[in-house]
Amino acid sequence: MNQGMLWFDDRKDIPDEQKIAAALKFYEQKYGRRPNCCYIHSSTGAEIDQTELKLRIEVSQYILPNHYLLEEN
Repeated sequence: MNQGMLWFDDRKDIPDEQKIAAALKFYEQKYGRRPNCCYIHSSTGAEIDQTELKLRIEVSQYILPNHYLLEEN
């Protein structure tokens, strides 16, 4: 990992895909580039569309629920 950011969002009324999109927007504004991978907890929704987000989604047991680890490789 060259650079990463851990994002926390526990809002119940927002789908996981929108939470990741908000994290992507913040990351791009802060660092001026786009991450290429997001690690999520295994209980996070399986309906996340990787092609729409243009981001590789990886499931990890080491990521806590409601946390999203964005990184650049």
